[in-house]
Amino acid sequence: MSKIYLIRHGQASFGADNYDLLSDIGRQQASALGEYFLIHGIKFDAVIHGQMSRQTETAQLMAQSKQFGGELILDKGADEFDSDSLLDYYLPILAETSDVFQQKIYSDQKWFANGRDFELIFRALIALWQQDDRCPFESWAVFRNRSLNLLNRIQSAHGANKNIALVTSGGLISATMQSILGFDNRTFMDMNLTINNASVTEIKIRKKAESSGQLSSPENETISARLQSFNNISPLLMKKQSHLITRK
Repeated sequence: MSKIYLIRHGQASFGADNYDLLSDIGRQQASALGEYFLIHGIKFDAVIHGQMSRQTETAQLMAQSKQFGGELILDKGADEFDSDSLLDYYLPILAETSDVFQQKIYSDQKWFANGRDFELIFRALIALWQQDDRCPFESWAVFRNRSLNLLNRIQSAHGANKNIALVTSGGLISATMQSILGFDNRTFMDMNLTINNASVTEIKIRKKAESSGQLSSPENETISARLQSFNNISPLLMKKQSHLITRK
């Protein structure tokens, strides 16, 4: 049985022209992760990260702060879902569903600047995506299977009794948790809105489960996964700096 540390990237540049860059706080968070693993003697056989800049930079900064025996491995399977396409495609559709959504989406004040409006609209967008069998970009079903395939590839490539850090995004972590715990699609967003930047979620995986917690997709064999901890922000709390606790 191997342990995978699912790590959400540090704070990105929310509201900027290019979201996919770590903010100054995000870089501090990534370094704090490395310090935490070093202090606690946690060594990784490999650090896997997606191809997004915020994921790659988090992995690099984390690795600089601690010595580990493995290597940095880029795997595009760890990428977040395509939020740009989701917004471009479903926002106009959502605006047509009600006057309330139309007013909020096309208001002079940006809808994502208000926390309450952001959650309301983003939940509705995700629901449209999850229900759409004809999604013109990566569908919910394909994204969810991709997250499970990634765990299977990690298990196959690295074998048993390994410590693997997987630096990814909140969506992939949420989809993984939903599958492990057997929750419905609505719970995906409940988790996604909860996961902190630079938080650590630990799972244990092995092949061929005999009971609950089985994860499978059409492209892979069944593995079992067991949740050890969720959304742990101890690396940030150790710094005793409240501004490091973020979710964007």
